[in-house]
Amino acid sequence: MSRPSTRQSGWVWTISAVVLALCVLLVSLGASNHQRHEHGFDVLDEGAHYDYVVRLAQGHLPRSGDPLTQETLRMMSCLGASGVPAHGCAAEHRNPATTAPAGGYSYEAVQQPPLGYLPYLLTIQTEGSSQQALESARWGGFIWSVVGAGLLVWVAWMLELSLIELVAVLAICLLSPIETHSIATVTNDSAGMPAGVATVATYLVSRRRKKPMIVAGLVVGLIVGFMKGLFVVAPLVVLAALVFADIAHRRRPTRADIWVRYGCSAAMLVGAVVSYAAWFLMQSARASVPPSTVLHALEGFATTSHLRATTILLGIQNELSDLSAYVSAPLYWIWDLAIYGCLVGLLVLKGPVGRISQRAGAAALLFGIVALGVAFPLLNFIEGHYDFYTPQRYALPLLPIIALVVVRAMRTRGVLLVGIALPALAVVDQLVTGQF
Repeated sequence: MSRPSTRQSGWVWTISAVVLALCVLLVSLGASNHQRHEHGFDVLDEGAHYDYVVRLAQGHLPRSGDPLTQETLRMMSCLGASGVPAHGCAAEHRNPATTAPAGGYSYEAVQQPPLGYLPYLLTIQTEGSSQQALESARWGGFIWSVVGAGLLVWVAWMLELSLIELVAVLAICLLSPIETHSIATVTNDSAGMPAGVATVATYLVSRRRKKPMIVAGLVVGLIVGFMKGLFVVAPLVVLAALVFADIAHRRRPTRADIWVRYGCSAAMLVGAVVSYAAWFLMQSARASVPPSTVLHALEGFATTSHLRATTILLGIQNELSDLSAYVSAPLYWIWDLAIYGCLVGLLVLKGPVGRISQRAGAAALLFGIVALGVAFPLLNFIEGHYDFYTPQRYALPLLPIIALVVVRAMRTRGVLLVGIALPALAVVDQLVTGQF
């Protein structure tokens, strides 16, 4: 496949890349508008995420035990949620404990750090009807999408991707049904894809400079962990890919080589773990109600006496369906099978020696998917014997890494078919037939 020439890597390539990114963003916007204008809260969790943003907009960092605000309770009553009918829009005082799920707690304060919600502070508006307020807030997710697209262009430039490869990477990251759903609702999951790209970009800068960049890695890791704890999977996979590649190459790096080769990715991993652990300790110290009490009110309806294998397997299955979940349009399922089939194919099919690093990336991604499938139900079980499998959206930070590995592993025709034609046809089919 042709790579950008010296001229392409300059202004011509950059301008073309920005234009292409804007075009894919517009397609993503069209694919997500149905959900963005959906009446009522998408799921019960969106109400709690919205309440988190309301409290931040009021200048208050929510803490464990805070009840849902009266503003959120009125909107939940007025709009309803997925599977929950509306109860009226009267301007009256509502008792959170009796009118809202999970004991009326603003329960995302227990689990979620604040950085993932920052763009929503730019779009939230309390004037107008409840539906207008909700739709305005939802535009914050699209801001994360724009940030992610910009970072993808930067990563493509550092990797010297062709414009065709860039379009495929953009399509996989921005047109995934899980991504378009997340950016059209109020949730910090919309920060997942940009967090994954930021992790890759930081590592690439370190590699280009041939320096460990420990401080930069720690800072990026701290930011990623302060977006959402499970975003730690992105630096974990980057580090695992490096380790697997060295094992495959039978490389024995010196101590200095290890410092340069692994320093940045290891620092991001440590930073993400430390920042989320610090957040949880801080919230426990600030709590007016113990986090365990809030979590029981939220998850106590589903408990188990032992960690179930079926729960783990369902989670792994979910993580392998980021390109097909939430929609009934059949082409998305074909696209999903093609992308993840490529990852599996890299591991089981023999190919050129130059593909060792790509195989290592595929192995690291599958390792990260299994780790997510195990970690989430395990943590829930430890917290209170709760029985929940990993949702699809938790794999969003892996989408950029998946896109880069798959695109670099295919020839031009494969990139055009799997990376561009299939997602384009899937979006058109979805919009024309209304298969949401």
